[in-house]
Amino acid sequence: MLGAMGTTLGPFTLDHERRQLMRDGRTLALGQRGYVLFETLAEAGGAAVSKDTLMERAWPGLVVEESNLSVQISALRRALGADGDSIVITVPRIGYRLVVRPPSSETLRGPPLIAVLPVLNQGSGDEENDFSDGTVDDVITALSRFKTFAVLSRSASFALRDRGSNAATAARELGVRYILEVGVRRRADRLRVTAQLLSADVGAALFAESYDGSASEVFAFQDRITQAVVGVIEPAIRTAEIERVRRKPPESLDAYDLFLKALPMVYAPTPQRHEEALALLQKSAELDPSFGLPLAYAAWIYEKRISARLPSLGNSDHDNCIALAHAALKVGRSDPIVRAICSFVLYRLERNAAMLEGLREAVRENPNNVVILNLSGIGHQMSGDADEALRCRRRAYELSPSAPDAYVSLHGMGAAEMMRGNLETAVQWCLRSLATFNEWPFTYMTLATCYERLGRMDDARAMVRRLRELNPTLTLTALEEGVDRCDDAYGLAVIPSLRAAGLPER
Repeated sequence: MLGAMGTTLGPFTLDHERRQLMRDGRTLALGQRGYVLFETLAEAGGAAVSKDTLMERAWPGLVVEESNLSVQISALRRALGADGDSIVITVPRIGYRLVVRPPSSETLRGPPLIAVLPVLNQGSGDEENDFSDGTVDDVITALSRFKTFAVLSRSASFALRDRGSNAATAARELGVRYILEVGVRRRADRLRVTAQLLSADVGAALFAESYDGSASEVFAFQDRITQAVVGVIEPAIRTAEIERVRRKPPESLDAYDLFLKALPMVYAPTPQRHEEALALLQKSAELDPSFGLPLAYAAWIYEKRISARLPSLGNSDHDNCIALAHAALKVGRSDPIVRAICSFVLYRLERNAAMLEGLREAVRENPNNVVILNLSGIGHQMSGDADEALRCRRRAYELSPSAPDAYVSLHGMGAAEMMRGNLETAVQWCLRSLATFNEWPFTYMTLATCYERLGRMDDARAMVRRLRELNPTLTLTALEEGVDRCDDAYGLAVIPSLRAAGLPER
């Protein structure tokens, strides 16, 4: 915690009165801007600090080129010592982060830091090690597109690798919470890649998998591994972080912790805890007004309720939703998931066709985020572009087929195939969705439509009865009002069949 006179961070001491930085009692030769940069990074408590914020603090009232910041950061790292590159960490697309081993009574705040380490197998040849290093490079690049965690740079990761058996200890000293180890073995023309995600503090394995491929198709194999690993890592880390926060005392929760605590309530298929989630997200946003994710997720909750025709939580869920989406974009536009959620919400509620491009941009920026892909799939489904909807949904499912919410992607593929006229294929995808989770109303809507078009009226009526059990207030009038508001191509496709299968008008 920063004090008025001085702050101790591991071996470092900040003397705020003299504006000096000491390491192990020795004053470091820092210029004024170097001190300000270190102090600003220290105030963030381990969280990433944007380049704009650092430049505003180091050059108040002046407009300077980003290259000036790079020069000052390089000088700061040199002044800190030989390990300066491991203390001031570059966070791709954001800025920088200070990682200093805290005293045992402290924990780093904010999103976690991940290290991706190539594992050198004794007796491995240069080809295997080159393949391992190349795969690690690709995984670091792909993971750096996520903004809910930070990834240790390639140079710092490979420096840890060279520490051998001390890599895990060194990672903890840098503030790393999770370590992803990637190893390669070769037998004849076959390669086996192993990936293991570890919790840095206790060494527990959170995920482990192996992948086999041909050495003659090395680049295609690397691409497949990267996609498979990244698709699993993000939800695994999210689950671990939520569990970590669950164990923390309520009075110690920061903005990021509160956001994490709300996530299971947002992703839950039922709305019972929406109000609790909104309260947590509001408090998170109040603690950190520059944090766009809680605002975006709060907007998404309101959109979910509007789409499900649930009772309003306030004077106007519609107005609250739109206001939150615009507020989130104002502070978090650089985060593709914020942009995806807000683009979807604004397309859904304002008929703003330009928001479809926002969804496409988010997918281009992070094509490995399942949430972004599913939102883009829904948006294109609503716009009538079933082919693009199917591509997004299929990639979302391929990235994370065992995720608890895989039923969303499975149903999305079924809905897209229904809109393309492939009714039997649509039924198979929807049945797989039901086998994963059988209380998702939209799956029953799509199945009822397919069965009615196939002439299987008894099955169509059974789907409508189940739909009414899940949402007793759902009527054709409510669906038609929603379609009128946003020109929903999916809604227009299902309403005639739902009417024929017996969904009440009012």
